[in-house]
Amino acid sequence: MTYEDPSLSEFRGYFKAKEPGRRERAEAWATAIGLQKVDGLSVSRYLVETAKEHIEGRITQAQARRRIHDYYEAKDEQHQPDPELLEPDKVAERIAAVINDGGFAFTPEYFISLHAKLFRGVFSSAGKMRTRNIRKHEWVLKEDSVTYGDKTTLKASLIRDFADEREYDYGGKPPAKIIPHFARFIAQIWQVHPFGEGNTRTTAVFAIKYLRSLGYHATNNMFKENSWYFRNALVRANYADYPRGVKREWGYLEAFFRNLLLGEKNELKSRYLLIGIDRPPPRFGDGDVSRVIRKSGKKKAVRKSGKKTVERVWELLRDQPQLTFAGMVAALGITRSTIQKHIANLKATGRLRRIGPDKGGHWEVNQ
Repeated sequence: MTYEDPSLSEFRGYFKAKEPGRRERAEAWATAIGLQKVDGLSVSRYLVETAKEHIEGRITQAQARRRIHDYYEAKDEQHQPDPELLEPDKVAERIAAVINDGGFAFTPEYFISLHAKLFRGVFSSAGKMRTRNIRKHEWVLKEDSVTYGDKTTLKASLIRDFADEREYDYGGKPPAKIIPHFARFIAQIWQVHPFGEGNTRTTAVFAIKYLRSLGYHATNNMFKENSWYFRNALVRANYADYPRGVKREWGYLEAFFRNLLLGEKNELKSRYLLIGIDRPPPRFGDGDVSRVIRKSGKKKAVRKSGKKTVERVWELLRDQPQLTFAGMVAALGITRSTIQKHIANLKATGRLRRIGPDKGGHWEVNQ
């Protein structure tokens, strides 16, 4: 018998607990259970009760894992667990364990190993790159599909996205400033879709771990209550159909992270993400204001310098998406480092991204 995911009331008392570690454990389990919804899965009642015992400190994480394992292995006439609940139960326990541990490395290898940790023994392809190209019919796209990474360039695309991300300096920036950039990075590695299954859950856990490594507390009920919205927001951030007037929309994903990091109350409803509805997407500041000066007693926003050069770079890559850095230097008459700086700005604002490796890839520009 399938058991619906527990209501928030199942864990609400733990979220205000003063005992060391109890609240953190409760948040991790709530997130782990909620994330199963991205694939339409629900956990068993046994998993919920096991989670409570761990939250209350009566068993360790290792004991919780052993209990879940034994629950599905020890079958008899009286005990016949639903095999369809094995995946969400085991993966939920592992997500809670990963969120609770302190390990993290900002590398493509860690991202891949995370998939192996979550799905080993559940998927035969755990921790392995997919070997075929895929399409997924999405409800919010009226059964169309995002264009996912090509099977031949998956690792190269991840390496490039991580390398680009390392160039961004989070230091001294408030959460509202970094959210547009962070949302785009998470959307990019999700679009690569390196695994046959479990990409969204892996990406969500990585996002939590990454934010925590940057000093942000990023585990709460957002993923428990809005994991399906999170996935649909990733879809909309990576889908464009310009002949039909549909472009990539980042506002939905930004709204999710603003609620997560800023405590805002943006309305997160998946039906608002359906293409073709007469409802504009959320809009937030673009984070491009570098400083404020005073003139006649009033504040005036001053944009970052170099805008004209940024536009020249953007227009050049729009017209010649296969162009190399050497070609850009020759065409624009400026240094490679200056071009790299403007490309980083264009990526941060969602106007440009790299598809594929340095050799054989191309630039994709957005309005």
